[in-house]
Amino acid sequence: MPDINVLLVGTGALGSIYAWRLQEGGIHVTCVCRSNYTAVKSSGFRITSDKYGNHTYMPTRVVQSVDEAADTEYDFIIVCTKALPNISDNSHIIAPAIGPRTIILLIQNGIGIEQPFAERYPHTPIASVISYIDVSQPESGTIEHGTISSLLMGIYSNPDDLVRQRLDALSNTWNEQGALCRVVDDVQPYRWLKLVWNASFNTVSVVSGGNNTREMLDNPQCKELLRNIMREVYAIGEAATGKPLPERMGINGPDGFIEETDKRDVAVVPSMLMDYRARRPMEHDVILGRPLQAARQMGISAPYMEAVYAMLVMVEKTNL
Repeated sequence: MPDINVLLVGTGALGSIYAWRLQEGGIHVTCVCRSNYTAVKSSGFRITSDKYGNHTYMPTRVVQSVDEAADTEYDFIIVCTKALPNISDNSHIIAPAIGPRTIILLIQNGIGIEQPFAERYPHTPIASVISYIDVSQPESGTIEHGTISSLLMGIYSNPDDLVRQRLDALSNTWNEQGALCRVVDDVQPYRWLKLVWNASFNTVSVVSGGNNTREMLDNPQCKELLRNIMREVYAIGEAATGKPLPERMGINGPDGFIEETDKRDVAVVPSMLMDYRARRPMEHDVILGRPLQAARQMGISAPYMEAVYAMLVMVEKTNL
């Protein structure tokens, strides 16, 4: 099999795990690191994983920018940066590395994240990817991973049989290395499904004053707020996709999400709350702003999401 070259942009906690699994499968992985560049370049990623064990992962190549990596032709460019279109359109950063064989994979949260890339690269195939993973980077180059690492992806633009075959092959590598991956014909319902949790627990954790999932669910009023936001996401998502949102691991509907989260042994500190505490920009535009824009266009009322979104934007403004 010919060598496969992957460029991974935004190699933080999430990106490091998926890059590691690909490289374990024989794929050459170039990692673009920014704040953690010095640590990773000198010592690699020091990974503690309940699923894969402890390991020091040294990427095939570590660079500080896409420009530095642009001397190679890449089969796949995987984007793991945060989606912050309200701050800037970062789709341009991968331009120097785009080649005739490149497929772009976007592993990002939220709705509408594909559009800037599709507009900038109209002839390059794009895959939209959803990730479920419990991982953090408490300090540069130090990765703490639990037991979850799964991906679900589908072609967003420029579909053809060869693109699907190449995505299937990449998916097989992840699966062989223990990162569950599935390619589906229509990924958007799954993107809305993930939003059910993100639009509720993530956002309310911040506007409620900095609470984890246990603290939020222990408060009856907050629990009902979460449920109402989830109902709104379901209504908007099903109208936008024209079909019922799918199940995931037997979870279906707001009550299913709440019950599953409530049963977890360890309370979750949502990633948006981590960003708030670290005074980093939050992904409120793609998690609430874009879905609300879709709701207005379809004439769907979402007062709970509207209220939380207004507060979240104000809270961020005073925090940055």
